[in-house]
Amino acid sequence: MTAWTRRNVSATKILGKDFPRSVLSRNWVRVKLDSREQRSTETIHSRQQGGDEMRHAIDQWLSQTKPGGTFRSSFGSSSLPPHEAVKWTDPSGTSVQTVRRVEQSSATEQIQSRTAKLAAATEQESATSHSSATKRDDATARLSGLLKKVRFFSGSDIEFTSIAQSAETCQPGQLVVYRLGDDCPVELISQALARGAAGILTEQILPAPIPQAIVADTDRALAEIRSNQTDRPDQKLITIGIVGSAGKTITSFLTASVLRDIPCRVAYQTDLGSSDSVVTEAGTAKVTNGASLIDALSDAVDAGAAVSITEMDSAQLRLGAYDQIELDIVVVTGLDMGGNDFGPSPIECAFELAGQGGVLIVPESDQRAVSAAHTAAQSQNIEVVTYGVDNGADVSIRTISLEDGTLTAMLRHESRAAVMESFLGRGHFAECLAAAAAVGVVTENPLPQIAESLCKLRELPGRFEAITSGDWETDQNNPVVRLDIGGSPERVKFALQAARKELLQTPASTAPMTLPMHGSSSVNNTKRPKLWCVLSVSENDDAETLMQYGRLLESMPDHCVLTCADKDKANFLSMSHGVLDGIQDVAAMRLVADSSRAIQWAHAEASNNDMILVVGGIDRSHPDSERRSLDAVTQVIAACAEESQRARQANSHPSILKGSHADATPGKDLTGPNSSTKSDKPDLKLFDGN
Repeated sequence: MTAWTRRNVSATKILGKDFPRSVLSRNWVRVKLDSREQRSTETIHSRQQGGDEMRHAIDQWLSQTKPGGTFRSSFGSSSLPPHEAVKWTDPSGTSVQTVRRVEQSSATEQIQSRTAKLAAATEQESATSHSSATKRDDATARLSGLLKKVRFFSGSDIEFTSIAQSAETCQPGQLVVYRLGDDCPVELISQALARGAAGILTEQILPAPIPQAIVADTDRALAEIRSNQTDRPDQKLITIGIVGSAGKTITSFLTASVLRDIPCRVAYQTDLGSSDSVVTEAGTAKVTNGASLIDALSDAVDAGAAVSITEMDSAQLRLGAYDQIELDIVVVTGLDMGGNDFGPSPIECAFELAGQGGVLIVPESDQRAVSAAHTAAQSQNIEVVTYGVDNGADVSIRTISLEDGTLTAMLRHESRAAVMESFLGRGHFAECLAAAAAVGVVTENPLPQIAESLCKLRELPGRFEAITSGDWETDQNNPVVRLDIGGSPERVKFALQAARKELLQTPASTAPMTLPMHGSSSVNNTKRPKLWCVLSVSENDDAETLMQYGRLLESMPDHCVLTCADKDKANFLSMSHGVLDGIQDVAAMRLVADSSRAIQWAHAEASNNDMILVVGGIDRSHPDSERRSLDAVTQVIAACAEESQRARQANSHPSILKGSHADATPGKDLTGPNSSTKSDKPDLKLFDGN
């Protein structure tokens, strides 16, 4: 730690002087911001100088073509005949102003004058077209200068203006990309030839008389092209990569909160949205990797960001989708579960992206990640920092208390400490808090400031989120509901452990002691609160994942309901069999194909002291769809609570007060089992989505 903080790193990996020296005294931090500010100042001066030259050229052109208002010649003292100004429009579309003698100019002179003006207009148009052609030539790029490993077919190089979105929208001079297995080669070749494409970027040679660039992977080649075109934006930022099996999004936002208070501008790319440090977006476009991530980093540089935080996908890491980015800090969250093949793990792939002088932040409890980090540190000039909860890590959080959804802890590093409180995830995200605190320690922020920054983030959508109706009485009379996006067995296990830990802190409900006329008195009527789990599986889950879900559902919750998303109902039977393969007592599982009806059934069966954990069933294709799915599930849960509250209020009054005199027959007990506290249970059918 101490040796790393005193190391001088090259000027190509830098941050900025906006950081206070007492907070960030590292040389590579100051040089990075100095370089960025110098580039911004030079750009502003060049733009101002170019604007002055442009204004001068416009003024000179106006003085030549429009010499001030209506042209008038006063030759009163001359013996020549009077003249007058004449305006007309020539065939080229330019407004021409000439002078003619009144009643004395011949048609031949007018024709000669117009011919001269047309010749001048033609020369001006040819000069304009030549200058535009020169600009177009300057805008073109050669593929050999942008790609290192490429071979050309039907030519020695490809000169193109830009990369086409598709072959159908290709413009003359653009580069068309052939994606193996996605595009039809015959259709793509015909479109490229008909639309005048400059060439084709492909992974295999196509039978077409058009220049082709052969690469190993088109997606990685596009990322390399975009990185070179934007002048390596990752070299102008402090890049932080978050990798792991669980807790990446929360760690990303916590890290952004810590670094934003330095203060500096922080850009991030997560599942919940992205930001260039100025504008935050949660639209239909998901910035994940490759060329789109390079564009996001370039936008962050243009917006003046100093730090960029990227949530990295494990599958894309193993495919090399992040190879064009050099990371300064790598943060590992969750556990390195390894794989069932002989390839490197996603965490090892992320460690390979760390540059010279970088830092690897790993959890102390994950020995596989710690071992891999030390192995990478031996081969590269990087440092390893550990974090943890209630252990002897370099940066640790010592839990003081966890009550009423509030975590009170002591943030420790070496001989320094600071007290902090966190409401995030009802106090169950201590590991993520420690990981973000480690980033703050690495950037040499004071511990009190780190603790204060971590307390600002209180809740994230779909991350063990507490769903309430907004009415205190309704929430007290209904079971507690927690919502988590799930997505992997480790995330489901973490959510179940957090729910069980919170449920153990809930006191057991005690019914009032009654003394019946016959029989002994009731000695103990306590009722232990139970945990209900509504798990939604997906067709993207493999057989091993489904079996792990089955083991978790059988061992951790008291009651479990298995369901799926609406788009996966056709495969619900086969997915259910995959989950049941990991269960010994298959009768303990309830299967409901419709996710809304599954939540309604669990809500109706649970008591007001129980807890319902809703996991999965969220469309995570892009940030907008994820937020919409979370809102839909939240509305279903809120509707269940309101319906239960209305039914409870309706059953709390005797029927005679509602005017039902016809039912009040003699001898009928009005105070009998007519006042139940629960509404009628829905009659559900298995595998029925209607």
